[in-house]
Amino acid sequence: MRVAVTGAAGKVGRYVVQDLLDHNYDVLSITHRERKDWISEQITLEVENYEQIYQALEGCDGVIHLAAIPSPKKDNDAQVLQTNVIGTYNVLLAAGNRGIKRIAIASSDCALGFTYSFNRPEPIYLPVDEEHPPRPDNSYGLSKIMMEKAADGLAQRFEGMSIASLRITYVASPEEYQSGTSFDEWTKSPKKGPWNLWSYIDARDVARAFRLSIETNLEGHQVFCISAKNSRCRIPTSQLIDKFYPNARKNIAFTGNESLESSLKAEKLLKFTPEYSWDKVNK
Repeated sequence: MRVAVTGAAGKVGRYVVQDLLDHNYDVLSITHRERKDWISEQITLEVENYEQIYQALEGCDGVIHLAAIPSPKKDNDAQVLQTNVIGTYNVLLAAGNRGIKRIAIASSDCALGFTYSFNRPEPIYLPVDEEHPPRPDNSYGLSKIMMEKAADGLAQRFEGMSIASLRITYVASPEEYQSGTSFDEWTKSPKKGPWNLWSYIDARDVARAFRLSIETNLEGHQVFCISAKNSRCRIPTSQLIDKFYPNARKNIAFTGNESLESSLKAEKLLKFTPEYSWDKVNK
């Protein structure tokens, strides 16, 4: 199976490409600029250019779309929306016109509206899941909602197309777990966590989630929350809720450091279970 990966040289992309190669996929890495000594076949293009994308996807059986501006830009919100939304639409349209049926795109838990917010909403219930109302008020979070809407429409347009939008949370590479890092400081200070509900996901788990997404035949477009099983805070989760979100409804009994973002849908449909944790020896 030949899989194209856009944004292949990014933080997530590097792990996705390596994981695909480790599982004997033929990988086409699509990057914004050429990377020397890259690990797979590589092509550079602009995702906002439909013709370039269409040509690049010739002969591909699947697409993992990661390319995006990864955060709001205070000086140019419009650029974030244009690049992320138009780029995603181009990739999905080109894939559909090429007859490609298996696609996964990088959405974000920023779609919920807690991260990068000008006026942060409070969660209605915890843990949040795919059904929680999204309320982003910034360009990045809004771009992710629009990307998901584009996936809805194009999955309807192209019969048999399977699209997974993975709402990945903060992605941590293994070296970030070491003492003295920002991540290590976050685990000790609950005040540094509400911006994304103290959630995280290991980069190796993210890569596997994307691979499973294109290996699974979904009905049209599906959205999945992708998070580690635990939070990135040493304080018990029930105490975090009581202190920071006392009005949120607790949908499960929190007994330890459970994540406040639920990946149960991904476990059920994608057979994805996070394997790595910042506080375990397998880190």
